[in-house]
This record gives sequence, C-alpha cells and structure tokens, in this order.
Amino acid sequence: MTDHSPALVVEDLALSFGPVRALDGVDLVARHGRVTALLGPNGAGKTTTISCATGLLRPADGTVRVLGVNPWRSTAEHRAQVGVMIQDGGLTSGARTLELLRYGASLHAHPLDVDEVAEYLGITDFADTLVRRLSGGQRQRLALALAIIGRPRLVFLDEPTAGMDPEIRRRVRTLVRGLAQQGTAVVLTTHLMEDVVGLADEVCVIARGRTVAAGTVAEVIEDHRGSGADGSVTARLSGIAPTARATLEEDLRALAARHGARLELGAAGAADLEAVLLDLTSAAPTTEEIR
Repeated sequence: MTDHSPALVVEDLALSFGPVRALDGVDLVARHGRVTALLGPNGAGKTTTISCATGLLRPADGTVRVLGVNPWRSTAEHRAQVGVMIQDGGLTSGARTLELLRYGASLHAHPLDVDEVAEYLGITDFADTLVRRLSGGQRQRLALALAIIGRPRLVFLDEPTAGMDPEIRRRVRTLVRGLAQQGTAVVLTTHLMEDVVGLADEVCVIARGRTVAAGTVAEVIEDHRGSGADGSVTARLSGIAPTARATLEEDLRALAARHGARLELGAAGAADLEAVLLDLTSAAPTTEEIR
C-alpha cells in the first residue's frame, strides 16, 4: 500500500550567503508515490533548497523534515533511504562506469539489479569507460542510476533528462513514473516543461528564494489565469469529423462569449505552464542570482 504521508516537509526555509538572501520563505511538500517538480529560473533557490533538504547546507531559519527526521540529525541508515542526483557532481572520475555503479549498489542492503538498470539506461554501451571520459548525457545516466540503485524512499533528481537523446529521455520518464508507482517520493528539478506535464503530480514554483505557487499543473495554471480579469474555458476535442470541427469550434466560442469567457482549445500543456512560469518568476526583479 502506498504511503501518502509526507516524505519531505519544508516550511518557511531561509538562508543567506553574506548579504544575499538566497532563500526567503520556501515551502515544499513531497509525498510518497508522487512526483513533485521544483521549478524556477536559475538563481531562484532550487538547488539551495535541495542542499538544505539533503543536509549539505544548514538553513538559518525554517524547518526541514526528511522522512520525518531533521537531515542534520539523521543516521547513516536514514541517509541510505534518500537518493540524490546532482548535475555533474559527486562522481569518482577515475573509476570505470559499471564498476562505480556496482560499488554504489554494494553500499545498500537490497539494491536494484545492477545489470538490469545498466541495460535499461544504456549504460552497458559505455560500461568500461572511465567516468572522466563520459559525455554529459552519459554522466547524467550514471548519476541517475546511482541515485536510484539503493531503492530510496525519497529521491532528488536534478535535471534527470538533460543532455539525453529522445529514446533515453523516454526511458528515464518511464523510470521516474515507475519509481513513484512503487511508492517512492520523487522530487525533480527541470527546465523541460514536457517533463513536468508528463510526469509531475504536483509542482512547486520558486522565485527570488520563496515559493510563489504550488499545486497540480492544472491548478497552478488555472489559479494564475484566474487572477486576471478575463475568464477562460479550455476544451479538448477528440473523435470529431474534420468537416464538423469548424462548426463545433464556432458554437463553443459563441457559448463561451455569452458567459464573458474566452475559449482555449486543447488541454493545459507545456506551453501553458511555461507561460505561467514566466509570469510568476518575472513579477519582480531579482537582486542577485544564487542557484
């Protein structure tokens, strides 16, 4: 049975680097069995938030609970239940790829099958290559494999599909969804809105070090649109004969207009979310970018 209690709770998180306020009120909740996307421009505070949640940085104010525990007071057993994938970091450059993955698996009591993970992510194609000689996309695949190999209850994935070809990107998306279906709480950061719309159960938007929106993709889009003066109705047409489509669209637009709304054809998608993010994150100037 999936555990729907929070795997991660961040409340009113604050942290400064000298005179610069990097975090200034971040709230974030991630639940088991769900994918939560942490969104925002470079400098918004996403990586700083994750660093606080994983115990790499200590916040000046606010609270963090990872699997019910303050990450600064967690045991080795507790930390083993948390997987972390970061952009181009933490990999032993002198090791061979599959050798490093097998070593990572050996640190856990019940790891995933190394050969199956390597085959699925295409790692077997460069299994004997030294890590320092891997391409960016290959390093991403290895970092992802290391993050999930121990069957974590909570996993942080930083740009998990960056630099990957379309086929591997599709496999990664399937893998991430599979992790959630097995009960893992997944927190991912990405600039690819296709990943968010196709994967995320919930999103949290950070700008200027604070949370500015949270909810499902549809809720974030509709809440933002609802703050404007004009209302809108979204319709998705399917199974309509081409000869009848134009007439149906005209009828729907007329109906929406009678109620003072505009008609938008098609479900909320990546373009809609990207437009909302641009509005939310550009509402006020950023004093300095701290990622």
